[in-house]
Amino acid sequence: MQKKITALILTAGIGLFGLYTVLQFDNTADTEKSDVPDFAAISDVNAKKTAFFNYLQPAFDVVTAEVLAERALLTTWQTKATLTTDEQAQLQAMADMYKVTADTDQQVITTLLAQVDVIPEELVFSQSANETGWGTSRFAKEGHNFFGQWCFSKGCGIVPNQRDQGADHEVASFDSIEASVRSYFRNINRNQSYLPLRDIRSELRINDESINACALAAGLINYSERKEAYITEIRAMIRHNRKFWRDNENTDYRLCAAPKPIVTEIVPEESIELPETMTLTPDSTTIETANSALTIVESDKVTDVVENEPVATEEPLKKAAAE
Repeated sequence: MQKKITALILTAGIGLFGLYTVLQFDNTADTEKSDVPDFAAISDVNAKKTAFFNYLQPAFDVVTAEVLAERALLTTWQTKATLTTDEQAQLQAMADMYKVTADTDQQVITTLLAQVDVIPEELVFSQSANETGWGTSRFAKEGHNFFGQWCFSKGCGIVPNQRDQGADHEVASFDSIEASVRSYFRNINRNQSYLPLRDIRSELRINDESINACALAAGLINYSERKEAYITEIRAMIRHNRKFWRDNENTDYRLCAAPKPIVTEIVPEESIELPETMTLTPDSTTIETANSALTIVESDKVTDVVENEPVATEEPLKKAAAE
């Protein structure tokens, strides 16, 4: 009997040790999110781009559908003289989400319609490729952060390797690519720094024109400290990768050569908490050489990020930033 008890104890002990070993291994294993492809392993440039865009596409489509559903509700409510109690509650929830205040329901609806709107995939995908080095940055692989989004509460994300002394920001971490895309949309659609983009989009709506990615890019002057150079770079990427876009015929690529982006002052945002609010700032760069070879160079800083080649050249180049 004593031998049986001893054997059971030994068996249980071995099992627990095995479990401990597995857990310990999991904690020290590669921290890449399991569903993020290894884009760096794809040597063919076109194959890498195709894989990157295909990875983003489902999340982009889901979030775009959500925005269009919200917009459809707003359009319906705009035609009503009085909203029901349930509709008013829905409207208030949407107003809170987009940080909108106004005196009447109709004023809230009008304001929201300028914010609750689509962002073209050409712009979304180009910025994402730019921010992550075509999905190879540490923040994309470890935290599904595909848009260089920062957060400011301890433990909210990934601490950059070369964060400036005294800085307290982290690079936001998300549970899924869908959450990352959703956060990007919300920030573009409600952050005061991107009011110029929303004004351009509203003007296009008023004139019954398509929502043009090249035109909207002018409203990203506050997305990077590199200002006009960043916009030039994003426009170059939109043009250069045109064969990948689904809505090619509705994009006027001549606008991607427009010389003057809209310049405005950055409006500071309050400190933010995940997942509802995020401040967008670039985190990594790529070098896209003249022969289209792609190399990732990670950066924690806003400066020295992304390409700086005139739009007239088909292939943009990027400056390297030290990690």
